Amino acid sequence: MQNSLKIEKDWLKKLSTLLFFSFSDKLKFSIKVSLSMVLAYLIPLSQGWAQAQTAAITVMLIAAMGSVSESIHKGAMRVVGTVIGAIIGMTLIIALFTQDRFLYLLSLSIAVSIVLYILRAYKGDPSMYMLTAITMMMVFKNGEVDDVLIFGLDKTYMTLFGILMYTLVGVFLWPDNIEDKSKEDATVLSKAAYELFLHRDDRQENRERYTNALVEAETALLSSTREEGSADIELSQWYRVWCITIKIYMHSLHSLPCMTKKPYVSDLSHYVENYETLESEITDLFKALNSVWENKEEISIPSEFTPAYNKERIAILSHLDRASLITTMQDMQKLHTQLIRLATKINAIHSPLPTHFEAEAMPDQKRFLWGDIEHLKGVAVTFIIFWVATYFWIEMNPPGGFMIVALATGLSVLTTFTPIKPSLLIMVFSISFVFATFMYLAVLPHLRYGWELGLFIFFYSFVSFYLVNPKMTIFFLLGLFTFNIMNTMYYDFSIFLLVLLLFYLFLFLLHIFYYVPFSTKPEYLFLVMKNRFFRLSYYILDRSRKQQEGRETLWLKLAGMYSRTHLMPTVANMQLWASQINTKYFSSIEQETLLTFGKQCERFGYLVTLLYKRDTTMQNNRLLLKLRKEYNLPYFSELLDAYAAGKNYEEVNDFWHDEKHIVQRVEDSLSAILEKIDFSEYTHKEISEMYENISLRRNVWLALFRCQESMKKLDFKTLEDNRF
Repeated sequence: MQNSLKIEKDWLKKLSTLLFFSFSDKLKFSIKVSLSMVLAYLIPLSQGWAQAQTAAITVMLIAAMGSVSESIHKGAMRVVGTVIGAIIGMTLIIALFTQDRFLYLLSLSIAVSIVLYILRAYKGDPSMYMLTAITMMMVFKNGEVDDVLIFGLDKTYMTLFGILMYTLVGVFLWPDNIEDKSKEDATVLSKAAYELFLHRDDRQENRERYTNALVEAETALLSSTREEGSADIELSQWYRVWCITIKIYMHSLHSLPCMTKKPYVSDLSHYVENYETLESEITDLFKALNSVWENKEEISIPSEFTPAYNKERIAILSHLDRASLITTMQDMQKLHTQLIRLATKINAIHSPLPTHFEAEAMPDQKRFLWGDIEHLKGVAVTFIIFWVATYFWIEMNPPGGFMIVALATGLSVLTTFTPIKPSLLIMVFSISFVFATFMYLAVLPHLRYGWELGLFIFFYSFVSFYLVNPKMTIFFLLGLFTFNIMNTMYYDFSIFLLVLLLFYLFLFLLHIFYYVPFSTKPEYLFLVMKNRFFRLSYYILDRSRKQQEGRETLWLKLAGMYSRTHLMPTVANMQLWASQINTKYFSSIEQETLLTFGKQCERFGYLVTLLYKRDTTMQNNRLLLKLRKEYNLPYFSELLDAYAAGKNYEEVNDFWHDEKHIVQRVEDSLSAILEKIDFSEYTHKEISEMYENISLRRNVWLALFRCQESMKKLDFKTLEDNRF
């Protein structure tokens, strides 16, 4: 099998050389989808099967919703989704509500809305759920009762046939992931982490560049890591190595920027006598790991590191400086330990002796995001679109019948709370209309043979997927379905225009409900996400504080759990809508400042989550309990509450405006409290955890101050103005 794949790859390289260009991923994808469209049309037509257009629509939906990579597993899951949709749809129409069309449509609208909500919440390939929803609606025969079962089975069969064609072409033509690139991706990840380690003392904007590189490398390794192995290594061993590699460098991503040499520490070895040994060993481990993926050389494993603190010099430092120093050393020591673990496992794999590793848990990646407010709003919009389209179908009986309901409802997922504007889609479809009209009048009537029709379909599909923006391809390709291609073609320009009208009608419905009942203007959604981000952060910190004080309520517990799940996705959505705001309508707002603010919020959100986790593990620390009891300064959760209410920087309490003043007051408060404490009564672990917690809180404060620096330059009230 490997030899045949190698031969195919070499042959494709030679062909690319002869053609003087290489096959890009986009070109391969366009060819594969176009060929799938041809097969989805021509095979049913050659066999005299009905509903060939259904198979082609299925290919179009999968290509628009799915990804470039294909597999038998994906095809099987789409088949499962289609069968489930057919069973639900035909059960509703035949078994439950044969004589009551209103109850049928009501139950169908609820079932479709639920499935499309799951589609929105799912973080993987959504095509399975899209096919489930569309199949539910397609088995309905425009309200007729005769041969409903046969009609539904035909629709289901042709949908399954379209899935089969798309899957087979995707698997056998330019199959993806022929080579296992996980080793190469691990090398890139190691080098990216090492670069970040070397530049951890740079300015923040410079570190940002190396942090982004590490994020990209980590994402690539996560996508390439799969349970496959080569002939000379054991799968389970390599899989566990990839798991620990990802976890180590994810730790590096978030910890290394905190290990900077603070202004109070010009030389860490001044306070930690063996610091240079620690830094040297970490550097050597990084260098060895960067080359070991390619060269199977044994890595020299250093012994476990124990810092030798100079207590006399550390005693001179302020409490905040001391906390930062100890936390920096703890993070460095943790990184040193994890790199040793990774090096030990790689040495064991390269050893000729048999090895066995304990299971390593992969980084937590939830497949569903339940409870997102925009997803719930999207379900409401989908439900409304279904019934408005149904009312229009009943009253006006447009060409295509119930298809207008299916298309408007299904494709609402692409336009509801997404950057895709229906007005732009109408423009794209208008261009497609001109192109389709020319083809209908000048090309299609002159086709005589099957191969000519195949070339025509291939050309039309290729133009759609290669020349049009991928997010809008489906709306350009709709022009192909206005031809109503069948074995016996009946050319009538008036019917062609009626079919075009059908597509314009459902696009018009999507355009209306892009603004009704919820606004989807980017600036409005950005403000919603910004306020929600601060509100979620407030709930997390407020729950943490009241949990430690023994005042946690059920509501606060639920709010905290919800906030932890949705905090970082909310930041991502805020960054998305910030990038979509047209700043020419708002003279006092700059795009770059908005994006910088989003980045600072992302950093702050991560630290808030980390602080909550550390507070949970340290909740029984006696020193921290004493500190919390005697702390008398404002909590920064109060500031978050103000920002969550939509206040600008100038409108919050003046206490939060002077960073140096706040830091000094916190330092004075800590000194007053800690001077009264007899540290001999507490364990080394309790003292270390106290300083770690203080340092982490200091970093959270500083991250919030960075957010405020961006907010000084932003007048969020301006974004509330009506730009029309």
